[in-house]
Amino acid sequence: MMKSYFKAGLFIAVIFIISISAGCKGRQKMEVPDIKMITSENVHGVIALDDDNIWITGNYGVIYHSSDGGENWTKQDSGIKESILCDGVFLDTSTGWVVGINGTVLHTTNGGSTWTRQNIGTDRHLFGICFSDENHGWAVGEWHTIIHTTDGGKTWEKQGEEKDKILNNIFFVDNDEGWLVGERGIIMHTTDGGANWTAQVPEAFARESFEDFLMEPPPSLFGMCFTDRNNGWACGIDGTIVKTIDGGETWEVLPTVTEQTLYTIFIKYGKGWVVGDKGTYLMSGDGGSTWVFPEEVIKSKKPLRDIYFSSLQKGWAVGAGGTVVRTIDSGETWKFRSGLSYAMKFFQMPKALEFKGMVTE
Repeated sequence: MMKSYFKAGLFIAVIFIISISAGCKGRQKMEVPDIKMITSENVHGVIALDDDNIWITGNYGVIYHSSDGGENWTKQDSGIKESILCDGVFLDTSTGWVVGINGTVLHTTNGGSTWTRQNIGTDRHLFGICFSDENHGWAVGEWHTIIHTTDGGKTWEKQGEEKDKILNNIFFVDNDEGWLVGERGIIMHTTDGGANWTAQVPEAFARESFEDFLMEPPPSLFGMCFTDRNNGWACGIDGTIVKTIDGGETWEVLPTVTEQTLYTIFIKYGKGWVVGDKGTYLMSGDGGSTWVFPEEVIKSKKPLRDIYFSSLQKGWAVGAGGTVVRTIDSGETWKFRSGLSYAMKFFQMPKALEFKGMVTE
């Protein structure tokens, strides 16, 4: 045992002497890590209207915009200092909305140069928003909150009664037909613009009794999208992805090879992408029918909250700690535009100092 202590002490002493010697002889400079930061705040939403115009939203009212494909970013004054901005939508380079906690709905008509808060008649937290055209829009949030506008947000009206349930996202394919998702497997469907909603229950989410429901609740769902009236997807906790090919009459649970929570699913151009906790990233090459888990493609362990593709090749994903990553090859590889990657040299131990294990005799 004494020998092992002696060897450990000798190892530390040698390293100390080497470091001093190197500093005296060469005056070596520490390499400054190349860490790009658009913002250090958690980023919750990304809207990539086209390959050039991208907006990101996050904590403390953060909104940033790029008009050159993400090379340069400009901070936009949201007028909000404390709210978390969760989701947004742009119809063109001028007209957009963003929602967040404390009943926040912001609207711009000039690409975000100025943002105006709209009066929606509630201070409930809002997590998802969707517009089917410049006039018709919906937002959802806590306490089963559903609000609707038919005049571009000049006025908003509540749809349905408040309940102790959280709604996370909403998607409309036109002014009449849409779906929403929420906690404990909520999926609801409307064909009249939200005046009436009908529950859709995947067979795998069904429970025989209320006690069974409490003991084994269905997975909460956070993200959803539809490519037309029939084909839709939703994702949530425990790596859950469900798919419908009949407008939600039936839903199938798809295998995903992950148990991490999934926050956003995006299907377009015959492909699919999903992001979630601990840097989880899934891809589909067949439009969302099957999924693969390509590890270490996005080299981050931060939660990834949103993903959006402006074209088949170009897409963006965002998350905690100011994480903003970009792909230009359909998601095969990603490059950090903001945030920390565990692949950065800054986090890698020099070979000479790698611990090889204690030798004992």
